Amino acid sequence: MHRAVQAGADPDAIVQNPFLNDSQRKAITQLAELIIPKTDTAGAIEAGVPAFIELMLSDWYAAEERAPFLEGLANLDLGAKERHGLLFADCEVKQQTELFRQHEGDAFFKMARELTTVGYYTSEVGVNAELKYLPVPGAYIGDYDYADIGRQTVN
Repeated sequence: MHRAVQAGADPDAIVQNPFLNDSQRKAITQLAELIIPKTDTAGAIEAGVPAFIELMLSDWYAAEERAPFLEGLANLDLGAKERHGLLFADCEVKQQTELFRQHEGDAFFKMARELTTVGYYTSEVGVNAELKYLPVPGAYIGDYDYADIGRQTVN
């Protein structure tokens, strides 16, 4: 993902190398919204995070980089089937939370959180709804003489 951000990847680009199936897309959608739910501000779905995650996994991650994420998705479904007889995406939010928390600390959990938060806070929705630019008040003086305030000076 860092390569994509540094390369200035368009988060709204169309996935060039799609490989996810509909079930995985649905799980990613539910997972992203679980991490950043809609409250008084937009959630991950409204911010387009599921599409961002698919773009990163499909077009920017190598197979070995995305393997822990895909394995984690499969494990979520496996756990959901064992406990609730459903796929992860079809479970209730409380059940999804319980299933996801079981992966806390592993590579999948970290990737899911990172992809979701980067996708959200680099989206127009995330920037406008959540972030606030607070410029430093006052003027910038690039050649300020620190001797004026009793600090070390360079001779």
